[in-house]
Amino acid sequence: MFSPLSVLLPILFHASFHVAALHFSINGKPTYSQFYKRDHISGLDNALNLNYFTNITLGEQQFSVSIDTGRQAIFCFCFCFLTSELQLLTSSDLWVAGNIVNSNDTGVSTGVQYAVGNVYGNVRTAPLTFLNFSVPGQAFIQVNSSSTYPAGQGLIGLGPNVGSNVHDALKKQPQGDTVLDRIFRQDPSTPNILTVLLSRSNDPTEQYPGEITVSDILPGMQNISNQPKLTVKSVPSSRSGDQHWQVLLDPDGIIGPDGQPMVLSTKVSGTTNSSSLTTIFDTGFTLNQVPKNVSDAIYSRIPGAEFVNVTATGPVWTMPCNVEVNITMLFGNISIPIHPLDTSFSLNASSGQICVGGVRIISMGSRHMVHGLTLFQFQPITTGASPDFDMILGMAFLRNAYLLINYGDFVDGTTTKAPPYVQLFSVTDPATAHQDFVQTRLGGVDTTGLQVLSEQPASSPDRVSSTHHEDHRTRTIVISVVAGSLVLASFAGAAYIILKRRRRRNFVTRPDFSAVDTGLSYQHTAYHPLQHAPPGEAHLVQGYHAEVGYASVYDPYAETARAQAAPVH
Repeated sequence: MFSPLSVLLPILFHASFHVAALHFSINGKPTYSQFYKRDHISGLDNALNLNYFTNITLGEQQFSVSIDTGRQAIFCFCFCFLTSELQLLTSSDLWVAGNIVNSNDTGVSTGVQYAVGNVYGNVRTAPLTFLNFSVPGQAFIQVNSSSTYPAGQGLIGLGPNVGSNVHDALKKQPQGDTVLDRIFRQDPSTPNILTVLLSRSNDPTEQYPGEITVSDILPGMQNISNQPKLTVKSVPSSRSGDQHWQVLLDPDGIIGPDGQPMVLSTKVSGTTNSSSLTTIFDTGFTLNQVPKNVSDAIYSRIPGAEFVNVTATGPVWTMPCNVEVNITMLFGNISIPIHPLDTSFSLNASSGQICVGGVRIISMGSRHMVHGLTLFQFQPITTGASPDFDMILGMAFLRNAYLLINYGDFVDGTTTKAPPYVQLFSVTDPATAHQDFVQTRLGGVDTTGLQVLSEQPASSPDRVSSTHHEDHRTRTIVISVVAGSLVLASFAGAAYIILKRRRRRNFVTRPDFSAVDTGLSYQHTAYHPLQHAPPGEAHLVQGYHAEVGYASVYDPYAETARAQAAPVH
């Protein structure tokens, strides 16, 4: 994702042990500054373009839990609010920081490792309920609350038993099953599907901007069943805990702002077509995490765009907020156009001129906000030497596509062996989205016809120039320490010869500067600022093109008006 933890929806169980079609609400909670949001559907609410929440009851205590489709954990802190500083690597479990009074200890303990930090605690069980649905004895991990994991925060992951540390700790017994797995096993005759429809917080205010369903499809969205079935790529069995909802993007399946397909190359070994990127869908990520060359292809030719090092966030893209950026992604030969308000994210700066990409470039791509600015929604991701995926599509993508996940044989205890798959249904109409952008970012005056892309992309070296001083400083420190060590060694040698002591002196060796802080904050690559296009070297109208259209039967963005400005900090 990726906040510690992704997570399993508190979804709910039918008291009669029959799983009816299930729709439930998710309410938004702001994390940094208040935003206003809207949408045409009920059930979901969005927090400052960050997190989506729903209500559950665990052990007779109520929680508001953040949801995440990327992995499979419920992470609750007595009130359950997503912490954006940590990212779950593997898990399918329910977590609680605090004391759940009405719960039972199983006698075993386990934990979950995150990109930054980890949690560990006793595995306990407690009744889990949502509306009229209930599950007796749902397993979860109870950890001590702290400044890192304060009481009242949490998450919920949407997934099966694969990768569940609780399930493993309880010897893969039914007692340790994840929430959705238990729901589906209650009635094998119902479809093992979960669907997600999200919205955008910088749309005008409306109470409920989204909806999630279990074993059912939203009214009016039944055509998703006719969309191509995207096979879920399996990771090697030795890394089954890293299994995500990941599928293949079509070969060179990203259409850039210039209307041309990008040249793509996967880093995932064993991919049949090297131009197909392995893609994870994960509601726990606010911004999309993409390969650096993809991020460069989207933003580097925009006049005024830079990739700079911001103290509060690390390396980020910046650009004028009034530039409309249009891209399209293709899955199964189906086009998913991305709303221009999802390719750059405004925090409503007082000047209204500069947009900033507020993403930490870490291995799993956690995100960080910059108050009063605008965030690019497609940011570089750094993966390991042998990655299982190339990019992560989070909320900024999922607000443009209705997502259906069929769990297939990921669910234990069934005779069905059909493979799991994903289906996507476009919900963004480019013409309507263009008008939304004009109203929200341009005050109703369409100037996008004057927008151009630079003929040559700006350079994007591996380090931001603002860090050069820090690198020089680091080298100076190293040289000074080495020189000092040599001087000390000389004195020590002289003392040894003169005094002829038999006892050796022990000297403190110089520090290991292999991991010295170079001012980048995140131990990952940064980049030089991009240069503006020189006069006369620009071409290609980059704004909205009316002749390019995509089919859409659902429009969650109509009647968009300008969002109210958030205070600048």
